[in-house]
Amino acid sequence: MNDYMEDTQDYVCSISPSEFEEFCMGLLKTYAVEEHLKNFNIEHNVKQEAPDGTYQLDIYASFTALDVELKILCECKQYTSTVKRERVELLDSRLKSLGMHKGILLSTSGFQSGAIRYAKSHGIALIQVFDHNCRKYSHGAGPDIEVDENDPLKYIEDHWPPYRAIYFSEKTEGPVVLYPTTGIVTAIYAEANKLLKEQYGLESPLSGY
Repeated sequence: MNDYMEDTQDYVCSISPSEFEEFCMGLLKTYAVEEHLKNFNIEHNVKQEAPDGTYQLDIYASFTALDVELKILCECKQYTSTVKRERVELLDSRLKSLGMHKGILLSTSGFQSGAIRYAKSHGIALIQVFDHNCRKYSHGAGPDIEVDENDPLKYIEDHWPPYRAIYFSEKTEGPVVLYPTTGIVTAIYAEANKLLKEQYGLESPLSGY
């Protein structure tokens, strides 16, 4: 498998480590809401005791499934080079020390093939967070012009989330979109289609992915 790498852009690399952790926490919250996770709880910057010492966790989350509380350890890294296998092994070691059920590593960079293979075989999710802007189909070239605020394509551009996240897990063959969620994309395009029908009388819908 080839190394997977997406260019990281300005925003997610320019904010502070603490801001990036909160940024990732918001992303995970949104996903949990869409998945309707039961008793979902998430905390930032948490200390946890383990037999071999005290650990500082970037993000700690939990939810209930089959009447069992599942505990999740999330690490957030603003890297500029691909994440190596050793970084994922370290997270796996922490999981075992703390007795957690699931590990998630969120990074601004991509992941080396060895890191992806190790994560898949040990049930660790890998998430890459990077900036992503909607293409300016309606007014992206030529001189600046005044665009109607109700223009359907401008609506999509203005309301599209400023970043994108993908993840790898043991259940996926390749990268899968985590954010924006299906619900977010559906809501944006539903409003754009409403404007399209109102302004142009068109029934053919714009669509997301």
